[in-house]
Amino acid sequence: GIIRCGEHSDYGTITLLFQDQLGGLEVKAVDGQWVLADPVPGTILTNVGDLLESMSGGQYPATRHRVVVPEQEFRRKTLRQSIAFFIHPDDDVVCQPLSGPDPRYPPVTALGHLLSRFQSTYGDRLE
Repeated sequence: GIIRCGEHSDYGTITLLFQDQLGGLEVKAVDGQWVLADPVPGTILTNVGDLLESMSGGQYPATRHRVVVPEQEFRRKTLRQSIAFFIHPDDDVVCQPLSGPDPRYPPVTALGHLLSRFQSTYGDRLE
């Protein structure tokens, strides 16, 4: 299918996603397969972000996800609407594994991490 928003993980700790009924969100399973995250009425989908992965020492891996254009024609012609609420620490908070030092997750401020991810995502387009 057509990718509406490519594979990524969210930058912060937790993302709360309020989806409409059109769907299109897919999450990457541990085996690498993409799984459709069908909307469930009255629920909030929760994604683990990069910083929670870091602070948990990898115990809670960041959710890799993407958005695809639904295959049904009526859904392709309808705007998808969702609301994402990104939970992110204050800029000066140092994020590191709570269980102790881990070379996979060096200490970084929340702002430092955010700026690094913006740079890797958008590169020269930030200027």
